[in-house]
Amino acid sequence: MDKNVDLILVADPDEAVQAGFHRLFDDRFKVVCYSHSDPALLFLKQNPSTSVVFSSYKLPGRGGVAFLRASELLAPLAARVMLTRETSAEAVKRTLNEGRAFMFLEKPCKQEELVAAVETAIAHHANLSRDRALLERTLSGSVKLLIDMLALFHPDAFRRTGTVRKQALKIASALGMKKTWELEMAVMLSPLGEALLPVQIISRYRAAKSLTEPERDILERSPAQTRDLLKNVPQLEKVAEHLYLSARGFDGSGFPKDGPNGKEIPLVSRIVKLLTDLWYASPERGPDSAAFEALAINHRKYDPELLELARSVLLEGVAEVQKGNYSECYIRSLRPGDVLLEDALTETSHELVLARGHVLTPTTIRRLEQFHQTAGVRQPIRVERHEAKEEELAVS
Repeated sequence: MDKNVDLILVADPDEAVQAGFHRLFDDRFKVVCYSHSDPALLFLKQNPSTSVVFSSYKLPGRGGVAFLRASELLAPLAARVMLTRETSAEAVKRTLNEGRAFMFLEKPCKQEELVAAVETAIAHHANLSRDRALLERTLSGSVKLLIDMLALFHPDAFRRTGTVRKQALKIASALGMKKTWELEMAVMLSPLGEALLPVQIISRYRAAKSLTEPERDILERSPAQTRDLLKNVPQLEKVAEHLYLSARGFDGSGFPKDGPNGKEIPLVSRIVKLLTDLWYASPERGPDSAAFEALAINHRKYDPELLELARSVLLEGVAEVQKGNYSECYIRSLRPGDVLLEDALTETSHELVLARGHVLTPTTIRRLEQFHQTAGVRQPIRVERHEAKEEELAVS
C-alpha cells in the first residue's frame, strides 16, 4: 500500500455499511472493514498509523464505545467516529466522553454527509500528525541537548548512548520498524536512572563484586527511578514505561518481579536491555563474537530472535565500520559530526571527559578545549569522520 494513502477502518457488522464505504472511498483511500471488535483491534495494533476509525454503537465484541476507547491507545492520531442509530442523550454522552470520539453520525447517513465527515476526519488526522511530528522534533532536540549536557557531568553513565543509538537504529531497520522515535528516546534516556545511583554501587556492580541486599535493591529499582522522572513529561509516557521494563528478562527474571514475560515485554524494552548488556560485554572497539557469546551464557534473559538478529546485523556492521574513514585529530582540528572511536581522557589522571561513540557538536568540542586548557586532554583523538547532520548541529 502506498504510504501516502490514508487508511480507514470500519468496524460495523452491517454488510450494507461496509459495501457503502468501499463504493464511496476505495478510489481515494484504503478501506478495511470488520464485523467484530477483536480483529479490528488486532488490525490497529499492526497499523497504528490508521487515519480514521469508524464504529457502530452495538459492535459485536466489546461494544462500540469500549472499542473506540481501546483504539485510541493503538492508533492515537486516528480520528474516531461513531456511526449508529442510537441517538439518545446517554448514547451521545458515552460516545464523546468514554469513547473520546471526534464525531457522532446518525444512521442512516446521507452519502454527502458521510463524504463530508470522512474528509473532515482525514483533515483532523493530518493536523494531529503535523502537530505530533513538530512536538517530537522539538522534544527530540531538547532531549539531545539534555543528554549532551548530562554527558559532560556524568560521562561514565552516558558514555554508551551514541553507540547504542546507532546499533538500535540498525536493528530497527532490520525489523522493518517504521517509527523509531520512542526507541531512540529510550536509548538516549536509559542511563538516567544509573546517573542517580551512588557511585560505589555502580563501581561494585561493574566489577562483579557482591552487593548487600539494600545495595541490590537500590540497583534493581533504577528503572523505576527513570520512569518516575519521565512519566509526567508529555509524549514521554510510553518511553518511561519502556525504560521501566528494560531490566525485565525475557524469561521473567529481573525487575519488576511481577512484570510481563516473553513477547509481552514491549519490543523497545527488549532492544534496550539487549543492547545495554551487549555494551558492557563488548571491548572498547565495539561488539564482537566473544561479546555475544557472553550474552549467550544467560540467553534466556533475551528475546532469542532479537539476539540472533543483533548478532547478524551488528557483527556485520562492525566489519563495515572497521573499513570506515578514520582520522586521528588534535582538538583544534575536530569537526562537528565527528564520532569518537575511543574515550577522550584527561592527560594525567585519565579522567573520562567524553565517551566513545559520542557525536561531537560545537558545544562538546568547546568543552574538550576547556578541559585541555585546565587539565590537558590526551591527543590525538581517534574519530570517525563524516558530514554532520543538520538536526545534530541544531541542538548545539
